[in-house]
Amino acid sequence: MSCPAHALAVSRRFLDWEDVDLIRELVASLPLGPHVHIVDLGAGSGTTALSVFAARPHRVTLWTVDLDPIALNWAEAAVTNIGRRRAWRPLCADSAAATALYDLDRIDMLLIDTSHEYEQTVAELEAWLPLVRLGAPVWLHDYRGPYPGVKRAVDETVEAGLLRPHSTRGLGWGGWGT
Repeated sequence: MSCPAHALAVSRRFLDWEDVDLIRELVASLPLGPHVHIVDLGAGSGTTALSVFAARPHRVTLWTVDLDPIALNWAEAAVTNIGRRRAWRPLCADSAAATALYDLDRIDMLLIDTSHEYEQTVAELEAWLPLVRLGAPVWLHDYRGPYPGVKRAVDETVEAGLLRPHSTRGLGWGGWGT
């Protein structure tokens, strides 16, 4: 294991090491110079947040959106434990409706790991993709595995020309906004 995200993935088993690696690869593709804004839908236990911070130690603000305050508490503990609390912004809100609470007009990366249902994934993609910077990385969890709704929503979004695929690893799908 090479970072706290890998260790948390092993202990909590929400993401696996391949998911962490794909997230880190996508984050590493972001330009190094400017400050970037990343939106993470679904707090889980904080593994996604730790993956972002492992790949981007500086010049990043991570917004984590979740309806569950307990999940946000887990994520807060994780980012606090690695000393990144000041770069993390929690939002306790519905993931699709949270765009109204987000105070920037563009985001540099979108990560989705929420309800795993087709309708919710479609709603999140419809709400957030217009804010994703052209060519920005997008990652969704549970593309592979027991949640066919996520795969269907992603595949339809790719077919519509709104996402371009890059890689599937672990249970995740990674690509680029178009």
